[in-house]
Amino acid sequence: MEIRKAKVQGFCFGVAITVKKAEEAIGSRNDVTTLGHVVHNPQMVDSLGRRGLKNANSVDEVESGALFVRAHGLPVEVFEKAQAKCLDVIDATCPMVTKIHVQAEKLKADGCKIIVVGDPNHPEVKGTLSHVPGAWCIETVEDVATLPRGSRVGVVVQSTYSRARFTEIVKALTEKYYEVRAVNTICTDTNNRQSEASRLAQEVDVMIVVGGKTSANTKHLAELSESHGARSFHIEGPSELQPQWFDGVKVAGLMSGASTPGWLVDEVQARMEELSRQPA
Repeated sequence: MEIRKAKVQGFCFGVAITVKKAEEAIGSRNDVTTLGHVVHNPQMVDSLGRRGLKNANSVDEVESGALFVRAHGLPVEVFEKAQAKCLDVIDATCPMVTKIHVQAEKLKADGCKIIVVGDPNHPEVKGTLSHVPGAWCIETVEDVATLPRGSRVGVVVQSTYSRARFTEIVKALTEKYYEVRAVNTICTDTNNRQSEASRLAQEVDVMIVVGGKTSANTKHLAELSESHGARSFHIEGPSELQPQWFDGVKVAGLMSGASTPGWLVDEVQARMEELSRQPA
């Protein structure tokens, strides 16, 4: 069985920066706490935890030390609480997420009603909404019909959202509102991976997508691969691979989400090679 790997693999630059800052922080002090997992990857979360990174559900649980802000960022009110408690804030918010905050604030300052496209329960989206109080949040093109009428709207989108779905939503918004100012804030890495998924899925019989089950961008990659003709399986590690997935398969694809370390992709590839050598 031939294994074709996507051209884009391993951490995106935002996650790489966040992980590096986390490793530096726990290497120099023993009182670092993050709210939620630093990255959507269980192996990296376990590794950082073993080295001393603590986890809390709320800033209210952090009495002292350093508060580590993960790549998704945090709502404005959490930053304010941390400052009020005199916590040392280590801000590792991804630059692409910060860009969304800036663009949303600019659109609001220009008099637009803000629409944030994305999962309202995702920490990145919660953070963005906190920068533009009163904004509307929608997740699907069907949600457009539920929005109140208005004249001018400004639109930003979750950095890991589906490019195709965002295009559909913007089209629907232009049919409803007099003026729509949409800023495509899907990050470059996400765009590149989605393009790779679309391309590679047409060349392979089955696609293996490696990444945390809670990772939005990894989930989108698996869905995109499926929609372009490849049977797709979203896994977190090599132990999840099933021999029957590759029965009769001549070409298999392999790609990863933005929070997946390169060494884990290599382990999955090695296991796929082992399975391909086993007799049917």
